[in-house]
Amino acid sequence: CYYQQGQWYGDADAYKDLTSKIKKYESNLNHLISHNRLFYFAIPPNVFEETGVAIKQTAMADKGWTRIIIEKPFGRDLQSCEELLSTLSKNFKEEQMFRIDHYLGKEMVQNLLVMRFGNLWFEKIWDRDSIQCVMLTFKEPFGTDGRGGYFDKYGIIRDIIQNHLLQVLSLLAMEPPSKIDGPEAGESIRDAKVQVLKAIPPITVDDCFLGQYEGYTDDPTISNKDSNTPTFAVLRCFVHTPRWAGVPFIFKAGKALNERKAEMRIQFKDAPAATFLFETKCPRNELVMRMQPSEAIYIKTNVKSPGFSSDPIQSELEVNYNSRFFSSGGNEDNNPDAYTRLILDVLRGRSATFVREDELRRAWEIFTPILHKIEDDQIKPVVYARGSRGPDGADEFIMKKSGYVRNQDYVFFNGEVTRKSDVGTNPICDIGLYGLAVMGQNFALNIASHGFTICIGNRSPSKVDVTMKRAVTEGHLPVIASSNPKDFIQKLKRPRKVIILVQAGQAVDDTISKLSELMDKGDIIVDGGNEWYPNSIRRAKALEEKGIMFVSMGISGGEEGARNGPSLMPSGPRDAYSELERILSSCAAQVKDGACTTYIGPVGAGNFVKMIHNGIEYGDMQLIAEIYDILKNVVGLDNEEIGDVFSEWNNGMLESYLIDITSKILKKKDDVTGKGYVVDYILDKTGMKGTGRWSVQSAAEVSVAAPTISSALDARYISGRKDERAIASRLLKGPANASSKLKKADKRKFIEYLSKALYASKICSYAQGLGVIKAASDENNWNINLSECVRIWKGGCIIRAKLLDKIQAAFTSNPSLANLMVDPKIAGELTSCLESWRSVIIACTYKGIPCASLSGSLNYYDSYRTADLPANLTQAQRDYFGGHTFERNDREGPFHCAWTDTHKDIGNVNERTKGET
Repeated sequence: CYYQQGQWYGDADAYKDLTSKIKKYESNLNHLISHNRLFYFAIPPNVFEETGVAIKQTAMADKGWTRIIIEKPFGRDLQSCEELLSTLSKNFKEEQMFRIDHYLGKEMVQNLLVMRFGNLWFEKIWDRDSIQCVMLTFKEPFGTDGRGGYFDKYGIIRDIIQNHLLQVLSLLAMEPPSKIDGPEAGESIRDAKVQVLKAIPPITVDDCFLGQYEGYTDDPTISNKDSNTPTFAVLRCFVHTPRWAGVPFIFKAGKALNERKAEMRIQFKDAPAATFLFETKCPRNELVMRMQPSEAIYIKTNVKSPGFSSDPIQSELEVNYNSRFFSSGGNEDNNPDAYTRLILDVLRGRSATFVREDELRRAWEIFTPILHKIEDDQIKPVVYARGSRGPDGADEFIMKKSGYVRNQDYVFFNGEVTRKSDVGTNPICDIGLYGLAVMGQNFALNIASHGFTICIGNRSPSKVDVTMKRAVTEGHLPVIASSNPKDFIQKLKRPRKVIILVQAGQAVDDTISKLSELMDKGDIIVDGGNEWYPNSIRRAKALEEKGIMFVSMGISGGEEGARNGPSLMPSGPRDAYSELERILSSCAAQVKDGACTTYIGPVGAGNFVKMIHNGIEYGDMQLIAEIYDILKNVVGLDNEEIGDVFSEWNNGMLESYLIDITSKILKKKDDVTGKGYVVDYILDKTGMKGTGRWSVQSAAEVSVAAPTISSALDARYISGRKDERAIASRLLKGPANASSKLKKADKRKFIEYLSKALYASKICSYAQGLGVIKAASDENNWNINLSECVRIWKGGCIIRAKLLDKIQAAFTSNPSLANLMVDPKIAGELTSCLESWRSVIIACTYKGIPCASLSGSLNYYDSYRTADLPANLTQAQRDYFGGHTFERNDREGPFHCAWTDTHKDIGNVNERTKGET
């Protein structure tokens, strides 16, 4: 992959440089007969000419073909289209140009030719004698949202109808081409399409209904706040051929509507004499080919009502492409997206799925008059509410202009059949997510990426719009928008499963209160935020009274992990976890020994494990920061060199996410000034959100030492006192030799010392964190499996590291391990690092370099390995001044000593030890 930069689109010198690179690459491919070149014009139309000239003069293939893919817009009316065609034809032949319309690459659109001409029954009913009307629909649930400046110049008719939907119409209505596959197919199919377009007269204003969603001009990129650009349109046209004479074709397209949908709907005429025969109205048959979401074909057909009635009711004969062809046997990847299909067609030289010059010209002849009429006469669109079906009057306009009869008792909605009266309230979603900051957006899209239909909600609707737009651009994902909490809950299948991702604290309580009022016994609420675990226990008890199950779930991995696969730590009722397990296991990070999620334990345990995970993360980050400081100020390396060291370490025993990103951070050039590195411009004040403090507090409550973590927290506190440190730096003196650096010959050896010191300290950080989890689990009867805890940290999360394989093995071998450091293999690794570890601490002390977490880790190790600590003196002092008693090493029981003549008998010594931990 190469990147060639030019000064402007038609920079001939840049294209010459590109050609030189291509030829150099091609020189290694002499065994190939031809060397082909493909250029993709995803550029503004006004630079087509200069770009085309530069390519023509400098970059055409010597041996093989040169082809050009051209993205829309292909003009904005007939005149601008003619100008573009003329510009491009100066440099390229028609057979070299592939005007791309991604709708022609959609599975269901490409299926039209097989459906129509590969089935005996199909053509028999495909004409004016059987068909009442044809409707081509495009609906999006989001608005322009930052794209308004572009959209306002074109509008919904140019953006969707004149190209995408008109192309679909030409395939639906064309006569059989002479060939559908093979070398002649491209021209044959496009000839047939052009004949359809020639039979469509220009659309008139009488056949047009326009709308604009409320708040459209609030988009800051739209300069004309009185814009009449339509965001919704219904247009009617006729195809004046013997097959279609008199059959209305309806185009319907809009933004900020109630759902995401693109479909072809053919309604057939009434069955002859059906009303007389059945003594009731017989619904009309319809053929629906859904292009998105979840491509499907279904026929609405009439069957007998179940039971004693003989009345006809409507059901469906349906083929859902995802479930029929792509959901089993690992075939999900066999359904390529539209652009993949189309680019492959270009490489193969197949032109059938691209727009020919005469097609384009005729399309503009059909639409230019109505577009100019709307703009010249300033026709005002009807305003409609966001999230609605469209403007008032649109449905009546369609029925009046097409004769379409809507069956009020049936709809095929998002892959499920339901009554029309239930649309919007019918439970269709597998799960819901409320709270759409970036973390929430990413996690919702992650869930949808794994095939689960998810309903999204948020206090402010703009975040819903943004997420819906991302759902489309990131793969047309099955995401359903909601307009308010009631609408959100009503769209969920039972038992309803709701994940909330809002700011910890009061916002969680408020959201739970708002949603739980609408939920029922057996439903599930999951809090995925970084919450203080006693709050989760309190909320679970309150919801239990309503019969609603509450799950507290830690999520690690940041925004990237939320989208691509995080580590998930759920805790709560087992029944709730069973309902959630399939979804959580699918969207969690995946490693060689499974999904990075497991049942942690009763409610609160998941919050606790995530909290301590964050404490370990604090320690790990501080250890890395101290090593960076030593490499910079003791070893004397610059940012690039330090980055290289971390990069090298990431290929060995220190391999981890944090080591990897550190190497990248250190090498990132400053993107503001263009001078130096970003890291050197960052103020040395570290922020925090509370989980580190909670970790240290929790360690104290269960009497587990966590010096690596607590010193990391202290380091953040000290960093926050920047002004005080600046003053102190001028008053408080360090070692006289602090500025001297290591000699070159000593650097490599000391860098190796640093790697071992960091590795050993990381082990201590994990040992402390897992020790806190074990103690809390024992105290609260959580029964947390430490081996599983470590396993789910191996992917997706911030502290994922190669070291976790060894830690997992230690707790798998001995689940009751008192401390990670006493595992024989881990103990051996610590022993091998000792000399290096101590040398680093000595050097830091000698140079006056603060290394609280590195030294805290070593002190932790030395304290834990020492059989006899000086705590006997401390306890003696406590007894001396407070009568706190002590234990003896030669006999059982508490004792008190009369240290001096002034010390008196303290009575029952057993009473003096109550409340001690």
